[in-house]
Amino acid sequence: MSFKSSGSIFEEPSRKAEQPLAARLRPKTLSEVIGHDEYLRSDGLIGSMVASGRLSSLLLYGPPGVGKTSIARVVASQTGCRFVPLVATSLGIKEIKEASVDAERAYQIQGINTVMFIDEIHRLTKVQSDALLLPVEEGTFVLFGATTENPWMELSPALLSRFIVVELLPAGRDEVFEILERAMRLTGAALAGRSADLIYSICGGDLRSVLNTFEGAFAVASRRPCDGEIEIAEEDVRSIKKTISNGLSVSAHYEMTSALIKSMRASDVNAALYWLARLLVSGEDPRFIARRLLIFASEDIGLADSSSLAVAHAAIHATERIGMPEVRINLGHCVAYLSLAPKSKASYEAIDRALNVAGRTMGWPVPDHLRGVVSDIEVSRGKSHSTQAMHSGFPKGLAEVEFLKLDDLGGSAK
Repeated sequence: MSFKSSGSIFEEPSRKAEQPLAARLRPKTLSEVIGHDEYLRSDGLIGSMVASGRLSSLLLYGPPGVGKTSIARVVASQTGCRFVPLVATSLGIKEIKEASVDAERAYQIQGINTVMFIDEIHRLTKVQSDALLLPVEEGTFVLFGATTENPWMELSPALLSRFIVVELLPAGRDEVFEILERAMRLTGAALAGRSADLIYSICGGDLRSVLNTFEGAFAVASRRPCDGEIEIAEEDVRSIKKTISNGLSVSAHYEMTSALIKSMRASDVNAALYWLARLLVSGEDPRFIARRLLIFASEDIGLADSSSLAVAHAAIHATERIGMPEVRINLGHCVAYLSLAPKSKASYEAIDRALNVAGRTMGWPVPDHLRGVVSDIEVSRGKSHSTQAMHSGFPKGLAEVEFLKLDDLGGSAK
């Protein structure tokens, strides 16, 4: 599909020509944001907040380039709020306290509310997360967070409970073509042949990557002599494909993590170390990797080598105390140990069997001989702590169930 430009847009003097294309095309109103209509339309969650001027703390969850930062900026701008952008990896307790004081001062002196925006909020430590609770609770500022990770897995429950979670999906083909049309109108360029489709196939629904790719291809095409408008050919797009970031897409993130887990499960230590290295080189958060190793230690090794749980827990502690590149040593140690350890799913399968039975018998009372404190009322009714030998640890009427099948341990339990 070929695209032709149809004139220039966004010619505001404040938009400097030397700015990156993504910055020059940054939306200024909700109507300029591409996609997410269910949230941004006048009767949507975010659209309604802007219309009423009453903001709640939002957690914007989605892959890179879906507009998380842009939406936060627009909401703050359209509601007349101060916008304070921060990044979790460079945020300390001191900065949180200073931001809280500044927000309080802005409201007291100017009557202006503050939107604090924290990018990569899943990287906050528990201490940092806890420091945000009180100012959010007291309304010192409205907190907007952005994350590419599952918030129900990565954020502290206390912080997560303060948010309304908004899941933002990647742009579709039509939305990618819409942002490309805006880019062409701004630059006066045209996309020849199937260049637009090629950009979409390379970048998917990451609109930031789409604009960066267009901008790079435009720079290549601009070096050719031309009498009229600049045409971006398919070879121009292909020529910059190698320069696109090696960062993980959401799908690659889970595919490589799966490859690491399956390699350890197969006791293929060299393959496991390779996939660990791939994850680290791509910029994956070491804490995410360590958490996956901790789960693996109990799920796939379990009673076959209980010390594996301690090794994995030590790796988590290391990621909280040590940054890259040094923590690669601790993670490599842990991955090698877990790969070479004997494997058993006995305890993992046992708890799932127990959960199944417990879910069907939740109303069954605890037997008297297993109960703790006996109240005065129960004593008056003739109940007391049983001194008889415990014949069954299950509720009356429930036959004993063998959740942990000792034969599954294979004689390798430690």
